[in-house]
Amino acid sequence: MPTDHVVLGQFVNASIVRTTQGVIVIDTAATKEEAEEVYSEATRQGKVLFVINTHEHFDHLAGNSLFSCPIISSGRARKEMKKSPQLDTIALPTITFDKTLTLHLGERVEVTHFGGHCLGASVVYFPERRLLFVGDLVFNGRVPYIGVADFTTWIDALRELETWDADIVVPGHGPVGGKDILVAQRLWLETFVERVRALSATGLAHEDIFTALLNHYTVIPRWHPMLHSAISTILSKELSNIAYDFKL
Repeated sequence: MPTDHVVLGQFVNASIVRTTQGVIVIDTAATKEEAEEVYSEATRQGKVLFVINTHEHFDHLAGNSLFSCPIISSGRARKEMKKSPQLDTIALPTITFDKTLTLHLGERVEVTHFGGHCLGASVVYFPERRLLFVGDLVFNGRVPYIGVADFTTWIDALRELETWDADIVVPGHGPVGGKDILVAQRLWLETFVERVRALSATGLAHEDIFTALLNHYTVIPRWHPMLHSAISTILSKELSNIAYDFKL
């Protein structure tokens, strides 16, 4: 089987995979300049058959409009894209799926919707290559964006993906790794959730929990609302009975 794949991008990973029948692009970068680089490299590699958007966040969609091929995403991702303030600049997916979609391009390409990081989050898996693109289900080497997270779903998704036969795992942000980066992201999320709950159990108010987390995690100022949202989500009743493998 072909082994050719390229991962581009300084802050957001956009990937190009060459199959025997043509090229697949997985996410299309965060900026116009990076999107043009993705488009140039993809078309240099061959005929682009499909673009796959792993989820609805705009930093992965900037180059969609450059491509004339079908664009694939989960149905939920497309629905959320239509709510985006950047809707006028987004080329929306033209093919959607509910849970799974399989492409047959001389090899199987399996796209699976999980949610978790956001409502539309999906992964792209090349089983014969043992190659897995997980989008923003993994931020490797940095604090993940958790502003709209469903922590239970996200952790469960990572736990399932840890059982898949994959040697190479491409995250949405950060360096490519192996299955160890799936485990590391799951443990980070479990630790974060448990830390928030432990701080709350001491009687701290929301603002005091926020301050304590800022002392522990490096979070850029424009992501402070994200942290507030995550605290509120974790302390909601729907998470009260979750049991995690990892405890502080």
